[in-house]
Amino acid sequence: MPVGTLIAIFDTTYETLRAEDFFREAGVVFRPVLKPRKIGSACRMALQFGEEALPSAKAAVAQGKLALNAFYRKEGEQWQKLD
Repeated sequence: MPVGTLIAIFDTTYETLRAEDFFREAGVVFRPVLKPRKIGSACRMALQFGEEALPSAKAAVAQGKLALNAFYRKEGEQWQKLD
């Protein structure tokens, strides 16, 4: 995964599919990916996007009142949860 790439993990697959609509409306360029196994969540999907779009992604989550698990950044071999 390239530097500066983040993933958004939602609580369920349904929430991830809903998030796609809100990300599109907010102008966030994303792609659906499989959730890394090391990150716990019932959902097996994630949305990958560039770090520059984080403010828009956060706004989309708030607007949609989405059940977000967290945003993560890959650093080396580890996934770091963002605040």
